[in-house]
Amino acid sequence: MANQTDKWEKQKPAIRATQLAFDLSTQVQKKIKKKAIDADLTPSDMIRKILGLEVKSKKTRQRLTFYLNDEELAALSARYDIPEEDKIIIKQKVAEELIDFAKSK
Repeated sequence: MANQTDKWEKQKPAIRATQLAFDLSTQVQKKIKKKAIDADLTPSDMIRKILGLEVKSKKTRQRLTFYLNDEELAALSARYDIPEEDKIIIKQKVAEELIDFAKSK
């Protein structure tokens, strides 16, 4: 039971934290997100930095994520002429295409 108590004690600061969400213009959001990317920070950490608050997290490696439904996966499978089961190969092909896109701009 002591282990469970320790667990809850460690979570107290998170329970007391207050999350703020802002409905800002697209232009303001874009600028903050771009500055965050340039500084290798998350948008949350960039907001903390802008406000002069402590930024506790380390610089992050930004990731791009998106979700595929079954039809989209099938379409990419056909596009790359790869069996649908080879999701890792499809992911590699998508990454190559995104890299090519970034190089061409």
